[in-house]
Amino acid sequence: MESDKPRKPKARADGEGSIFARGDKWIAQVTFIAPDGSRKIVRRLADTQAGARKKLTELKGDQDAHKLVVGGKATVRNWLDVWLAEFIQPRRAPRTYCNYHDVLEQNLPERFCKMPLTKLAPEDLQRLFNSIAEKHARTADLLRAFLRSSFNKAVRLNRMKTNPVLATDPIHRVEQESAVFTPEQALVFLDAAKEHRLGALFTVALSLGLRKGEVTGLRPEDIDLDGRVVHIRRSLQWVKLPDAKEGHWIDRPSKRGSFRDLPMTEGVYRSLVSHIARRQEEAATIKGWNDSGHLFVSATGAPLHEKNVSNEFYALCDSVKVPRIRFHDCRHSCGSFLNAQGASAFTIQKILGHSQLSTTNRYTHIPMVVSKAALDGVDTLVEATRKKPEDQPDARPATPQQAATLIQ
Repeated sequence: MESDKPRKPKARADGEGSIFARGDKWIAQVTFIAPDGSRKIVRRLADTQAGARKKLTELKGDQDAHKLVVGGKATVRNWLDVWLAEFIQPRRAPRTYCNYHDVLEQNLPERFCKMPLTKLAPEDLQRLFNSIAEKHARTADLLRAFLRSSFNKAVRLNRMKTNPVLATDPIHRVEQESAVFTPEQALVFLDAAKEHRLGALFTVALSLGLRKGEVTGLRPEDIDLDGRVVHIRRSLQWVKLPDAKEGHWIDRPSKRGSFRDLPMTEGVYRSLVSHIARRQEEAATIKGWNDSGHLFVSATGAPLHEKNVSNEFYALCDSVKVPRIRFHDCRHSCGSFLNAQGASAFTIQKILGHSQLSTTNRYTHIPMVVSKAALDGVDTLVEATRKKPEDQPDARPATPQQAATLIQ
């Protein structure tokens, strides 16, 4: 016999969805089980019941296609904190992580940080990028690149439906040509470097095209004087992580394409022999010497900070009246000298330790003297085809009668 008690309404299954009114708004809602086993609720607001039904259909379609956005009330800052901590810091060099963190921290306004992740509008981001680019195009370009990467990950994890940065225009930035030494200036500089305490460091950097971290990261065991080879194995970096009270030194293994062995030029060999002898003398005579184990060190044996290296480099440039190029432009200078001597792009790539040939192309600046010689060659080629006036017949008939004769 059937019971007279009213039956309870059948509970909705996960993913079935529902709509209901709350105040003057209608809400479309879907509940589902996330991959981690937790129960997730996704809601969308609408002004009418019909609008809520439409949003419910969209939610269920996104769920079936595994595109359901589960960002909830997470703000931009919430997501960026997760992205930096879980996807950048464990996989990138400490300095790279610090660069990401600092660019975002210093250039993303608080009102953007407090926005719900799903509410960012491309036009607001474009306005921000344009404003920063008026003074610092490079910074605006980096901010756009970092946000693009971060939001791409958010889209893949269904925290956002689309990436708003992809709808913004790239930052227009004019790349400045790097300054380089001419061969004459390099000769003056290297001659002066022979008497400088860090002269061997400057000679190695300019002659072999090493990065600053690579040359300061060299250790005595990386120098094979018998075989006349310099082994590039690591890069020295001073890193101060966000929220850390103090920085610290790290020796990072060379990145992909930068692990290489370079033959010593005669100038590099002589400078290293002299430097190693001087270093041994300093270690034996200087009180309080605390050897870090690096080839190039401070006056007390500590690692060389990159700012101190640059300051010493600039001072030497000024003392011999050669242009004060950036220390990194020694690397550009080396690439340009190799190019001027006819070295192939592949050879230059391997010497400089680039992973991509496109990067090498930015390091091979053509000196004016080489450009002039090449253009003079064009001029010579053109002039060689010129015939003397007396040897060149007039192509135009002088009279109508002559023209008729030619036609016949």
